[in-house]
Amino acid sequence: MNQERDFLVAVDLGSARTRVLAAEVIPAGPAGAEGKDVSLRFAGLGEAESQGWRKGAVVDLDAVTISVRAATGRAEAQAGASLESAVVGLGGAHIQGVTSRAGLPLAARPREITRDDVRRVMETARGIPLPDDREILHMLPQQFSLDEQSGVHDPIGLQSRSLAVQVHLVTGSVAASQSVVTAVNRAGIIVETVVAEALAVGESVLTREERELGSIVVLLGGGSTEFAAYMQGSLWMSSGIPVGGDHFTNDVAIGLHTPPPEAETIKIMFGSVYASWSHDGVSFEVPGLANRAPRMVPRKELLDILVPRAQEVLGLAVEDLRRAGLDPRLGGGAVLAGGGARLHGICDLAEQTFASPARIGLPSDVLAQDDLPPNFLELPEAFNQPEYTTVVALLLYGFRVRSMRTQRAATKRWKDILGRKAREGVR
Repeated sequence: MNQERDFLVAVDLGSARTRVLAAEVIPAGPAGAEGKDVSLRFAGLGEAESQGWRKGAVVDLDAVTISVRAATGRAEAQAGASLESAVVGLGGAHIQGVTSRAGLPLAARPREITRDDVRRVMETARGIPLPDDREILHMLPQQFSLDEQSGVHDPIGLQSRSLAVQVHLVTGSVAASQSVVTAVNRAGIIVETVVAEALAVGESVLTREERELGSIVVLLGGGSTEFAAYMQGSLWMSSGIPVGGDHFTNDVAIGLHTPPPEAETIKIMFGSVYASWSHDGVSFEVPGLANRAPRMVPRKELLDILVPRAQEVLGLAVEDLRRAGLDPRLGGGAVLAGGGARLHGICDLAEQTFASPARIGLPSDVLAQDDLPPNFLELPEAFNQPEYTTVVALLLYGFRVRSMRTQRAATKRWKDILGRKAREGVR
């Protein structure tokens, strides 16, 4: 296989499906060599049934590794090349956010705030005590304060005697994160960077206006659901719960006395979570357990099973918003992604729950960001479904991280060159 091609790879370890998306990095000319004007070309997307998960957590490392290896192999076969490193998403109930504040005196008289001042106050805010089993995954500023002026987004260059910051820290379980990294490494893939999946989706599927007015991303996975809420352009709340699409399926299996595989099919084909979609009088056949004969069940009975679970998930999002000091009636509304977003009526129920507009977040929304060049990554139309939104968002997050690192390296090289020339001039 050709090892000279440059690939960017994303790994989405869902508890239902494991997905590996590979894109070839295409420089757009000399500028592209410095990390600018670079585009991506779709190379392959491999999927495999996930094994070794329970309620969004790894319970069998070897089984998870096998799933990652299978999905990677299928992506490599499409790409025609070996995939060596990847951006890996982290999800599950262990993802929880916390707010931290810190301040620094600068001078007796107002002076210009520098980048180093911002770095120092951010590091101070980062130093909050956490339990030994938790780590900070991301630190994002919400707002800065200069003397008595609050609500500042970029303080560099402004004048002040003091500088304070309020940040949102996305934290996760050390053990859970390490289990994911170990499984991917064992599958033969080096972990390039890790990112909380709800953050990656929120940063890419929401428009600038939605983040400014206030929006929540509801990422409905198989074993868990993650939330990421934005206000005034910044991440304001992040959390996860151990309830996802698998729980809906299990409810159907128990309520209708049918095997889980048949319950999943019934949920997808006939399920709804909004009362106006009940279709009174419509019935469907339910296979029986063991050797029991199938029977006809009214669709209203399925609605009565699914609605309480959907209300529970969205109700927990409302509670988390209120704990974060946010009004659940968000101006930008709600965006739902993940395989659970396919459930009929989920947007209608979300609009009712948040008293705000709701929509489904698709990969095409991720690739429609203003800062991306035209034809940045043209995915096959078959993949423009909510279950693929996360892996595409992970890829875009990895692209931005890699571009930032390239630009920093280029800046450092120029500074080194200018410093060397200055020293030579002195001599």
